Amino acid sequence: MCAVCLRLSLPSIGVNHQGTLTSPSIQSLPASVDVMTADKYQAAALGHCHKATVLGNMIAIHMLEYITASTSHHDGLNELAHDFLDVCRIMWSIEAGLVEYTRSSQSLPVEMTQELDRKFNTAHIDFQGLDHWLSRSLSEERGGPGKKLTRSWRKMFSGNEIPRMRQALGKTRESLRMSALMFQWSLGEAKIDDSLGIGYTALSAALERLERGTSNRGSTKGSHSHSHTPDALLRKETLDHTQVVEIGLDDHISPTNTLMIPRAHTIRSSTSGPAAPYSPRDDHGARAPDLPHEPNWGGLGHLDGPRRRSPSHHTDSLSTRSAHSRNTPPSDPPEDLRSGGLAELENLGLSDTDYVHEMRPTKIVRLPVNPSKMPRWDPRNSVGADTPSLKLNLMVAIRERNNKAVEQLLDRGVPANIGPDHHALNEAIRHHDLEIVRLLLLFRADPNTASQQGVSPLAAAVEEGFLDAAAILLKYGADSSLPPTTENDSPFALATIKGDTQFIRLFLMYAPHVNQMTADGETILTKIITKKCIRALIDMVLDYGADANGKSKEGETPLFRAITAGRADIVSSLLDHKANPNLPGPKHMLWPATYQPKCLQVLLTRGADFKKTSGIMELATSINKIDSVSVLLNAGVDPNAKKDGVYTPLCSAIRDNRADIFHLLLANGADPNVPASEYPCFKCVTHNRLQFLPHLVAAGGYLHSPKGIAETAVQFDNMEALAWLLDNGVSPNDQAPDTKATPLTTAIRLNKLEFVEVLLSRGANPNVRGQDWPVCMAVQYPMILKRLLPALAQPRAFKGVMEMAVSANKLDSVKLLLAAGVNVEDRNGGVFSPLTTAIRERHADIVQYLLDEAGADPNSPGEHLPIVKALRRYEAPDTEIIEMLLRKGADPNKVYRGHSAIIQAVEMGDAYILRLLIEKWGVDLDAIDDTGRTPIEIADMRGWDEGKDILIRGKKAV
Repeated sequence: MCAVCLRLSLPSIGVNHQGTLTSPSIQSLPASVDVMTADKYQAAALGHCHKATVLGNMIAIHMLEYITASTSHHDGLNELAHDFLDVCRIMWSIEAGLVEYTRSSQSLPVEMTQELDRKFNTAHIDFQGLDHWLSRSLSEERGGPGKKLTRSWRKMFSGNEIPRMRQALGKTRESLRMSALMFQWSLGEAKIDDSLGIGYTALSAALERLERGTSNRGSTKGSHSHSHTPDALLRKETLDHTQVVEIGLDDHISPTNTLMIPRAHTIRSSTSGPAAPYSPRDDHGARAPDLPHEPNWGGLGHLDGPRRRSPSHHTDSLSTRSAHSRNTPPSDPPEDLRSGGLAELENLGLSDTDYVHEMRPTKIVRLPVNPSKMPRWDPRNSVGADTPSLKLNLMVAIRERNNKAVEQLLDRGVPANIGPDHHALNEAIRHHDLEIVRLLLLFRADPNTASQQGVSPLAAAVEEGFLDAAAILLKYGADSSLPPTTENDSPFALATIKGDTQFIRLFLMYAPHVNQMTADGETILTKIITKKCIRALIDMVLDYGADANGKSKEGETPLFRAITAGRADIVSSLLDHKANPNLPGPKHMLWPATYQPKCLQVLLTRGADFKKTSGIMELATSINKIDSVSVLLNAGVDPNAKKDGVYTPLCSAIRDNRADIFHLLLANGADPNVPASEYPCFKCVTHNRLQFLPHLVAAGGYLHSPKGIAETAVQFDNMEALAWLLDNGVSPNDQAPDTKATPLTTAIRLNKLEFVEVLLSRGANPNVRGQDWPVCMAVQYPMILKRLLPALAQPRAFKGVMEMAVSANKLDSVKLLLAAGVNVEDRNGGVFSPLTTAIRERHADIVQYLLDEAGADPNSPGEHLPIVKALRRYEAPDTEIIEMLLRKGADPNKVYRGHSAIIQAVEMGDAYILRLLIEKWGVDLDAIDDTGRTPIEIADMRGWDEGKDILIRGKKAV
């Protein structure tokens, strides 16, 4: 098989920021396809199919590159390519179908999608093997003469690789064919053709042309010499085009209708001098005559269709990159693109080494710019040249990198500044054609005019990494500090954002505004200072006058950025250039430097005032930066200084269990008695840091002032700390200053029986009052009361304790108190008796116990007479407590404080209760209330005739 260099009129292949080829078919699935709502199996199959088609498109591009680069092909390569294209078309058919099904919310059978998924994975594995083989073959082809022997040996002993790959692709093709036919029937060929990738289309067209070219040469083989054999032609064409596969401007431009313009070997250089020679290109092609006045450029109506940029990006798709340019950094284009440009730079007084290689200049270099003295050339004729067709001809010639055609069009009067729709300078820069850039500038192209998308020529040069073009643009007056639009960054800012040191150095030599702000409100310095930036770059920008104290929109200084990035070397550099270490930006520099001990050391030794950052030692402790703590201590920072007026370094070290920092602070004078939210010794108890307590005591920490540390140990359930404190002389009877609680009362309040046991065994006095008397608090917890009562000499001394037990509804505590000799009639506050409290709280079981077992008097008043209290707390129909009292001898006719049970029943108007009382005791009609009225008078005044009759009959019954 013979290869020729192909010029295809196909949509552009772009290059993303990672250097990966992109095309419409390689982009993400359509946004309208909501895969999340589709059947999970169908979604998985679609994802794997898309993954395989993306890889297939890339393989097609690699195969096309290999066909054009190889001097001799493997046997069977043509058949392998066709088999691969067949599988690709099938895969694209299925993918288009799955996308349509998912978009319309249709679901395929689960078994079918699972089987398709398995086949897609198989196809992807086959594609990976083919891609690996192509990559290896391309590497051998590009390896030069040194790899000829390797290539020959591989071709001798690897003849079965292509048949094996063909066999695998054939199996995949047959397994997927029926599925593809199903989708073709439902979708139609048009939709499937629309989904084909650019790589597939390019490879298919290339194979068709190669086969046509082979047949043509075969028919005329007898009339050609040996030098025109297919192999010779292949070698010649390969050398001519240096392994370039040029992909044209639009798939609507027919190759046969497109005018091919060869490149020029010479070009006019100035208005006054003769033509300046340039390095001739070995194109090995006959030169075309001068352009006709009105050439026929078919299909140019779609010139900018697929190449039009999105406004949100600063780069166009790249369509004419050679194999060399893909393997060469953008700032170092191929020699055939650089030679003329470098010669021009030398003529202008700027050599390559002036701005590319030196990162640490020995002096500040500022190059003068005088665009008026730069070479200019006026066209010989401008009549009728400003027509749309000629402007489009100029754009196509630029994209074809045809220097001679560009020169002829410009010399005929076609303006170098075409207009808003097309930007000639930007186009030449994107194609890395330095000679065309020079030509356009020579014919007065404006180096500062931006395109419709807001990209100036200098910005395009930065994005493309085209350093040579940037140098010429600057000489012709391009302003690196001028943003193309208010929303865009200047070229200098763009270079800063990219971190391109060569462009930054170049722009600095042409005196940009080094203190300008980027579009997002950053300064040049704050933008380039990162964790991985080069210090020499920072030094260079500073040497050229950047303000070391300039703040961003957010108020951040370069010093703040350097500190947060942990770059002590850049901190030193900024300080060397008069950065103020005490300038807040947005906060004092020592605060962020606490996180970076090396930066902190530099700042403190270079004049940062730690007195302006009270509490910085505590911050270093809180973030566990012992190196920062050491630096601060060595600088003389007070280890007892509080942060926010509360937190001390020592207490924070105890709180966070930082033993190393704790001992470092104590060794450097930290006071163990300076409180934070609590005292250091108390902090050890509350945070269970008993291991630090002996060291604090040894350093002078007080266990007895303030008092209450033992109570704190009980409160925080720290038995180990309590035992240690009692062993070291802390009294078990000390009261807390605020609550007056003792360890014993706190243990009772929290119902901690084990602590009560320990405290009583270690000498706690149950007669010492805390927030209340221990025995009064213990009635809530019978088990604690049982342990406490034997330790009390006189339980009866605590008046009201029985009533407290009744109020707490603790019958067991009542029994314990009675057993300890407490009187059942013992009133709380001299008023509340245990019986009346039990009636009031409706504790019927305690009422019964007090009456039946404890011998409580049912007629002994507390708050009132027990029977009166029972009537007032009566809720129908429960008369249990009333009946218990009557049964034990409660007298309903007894008057106490102007009231009796009979009078209470009349006032209640309850006939049932009145009868119940009279049936047991009768009624005393002569009893009077506090107003001097008898029960009958009270009933008569209320108009309660029934009650009056009950009273009269009760009297007769008696």
